[in-house]
Amino acid sequence: MKSALEGELVRLRAREAEDEPFAHRWANDAEVIRWLGARYPAARALSAERIRDAAPRRELCVFSIDDIATQHTIGWLGLHGEAVEHRSASLGIALGEKAYWNGGYGTDAMRGACRFGFAMMNLNRILDVYPENEGAIRCYEKAGFVLEARMRDGMFKHGSYHDLIQMSLLTGELK
Repeated sequence: MKSALEGELVRLRAREAEDEPFAHRWANDAEVIRWLGARYPAARALSAERIRDAAPRRELCVFSIDDIATQHTIGWLGLHGEAVEHRSASLGIALGEKAYWNGGYGTDAMRGACRFGFAMMNLNRILDVYPENEGAIRCYEKAGFVLEARMRDGMFKHGSYHDLIQMSLLTGELK
């Protein structure tokens, strides 16, 4: 049986200092961060700091995403909880390697993160809020997430306002 951190296409693992060159390149790629909260160029020192500060702990668990077939690092994701008593966490994901976009890798990584969150972090609810992005919506729906809310003009980016979409997944709903 596979672990919660291994899917059909990807393996999730702790972020390491060796991931910094990838993270730095992705954090400065406008296409990669288009739908993320990031808006400013990231200095190399900031990329290294983010990896160093992402050591797993109860309220934050950040992973690198590796392609199982090639062992190539293709992105990152994190589960971020505000308070343990809520048994809820936000999921954030980015595939930095564009060759892996629209190939099922993001969905596979999300499923692994959700399995880990439910089984190892004792979460009951995982959610994400992000700008309206049809590709992300399809990815989340494939994993079983349902639409909870739409926040009109919730984010200003690239010179215009975008609605924010909130989707969630409860224990037992993962597809």
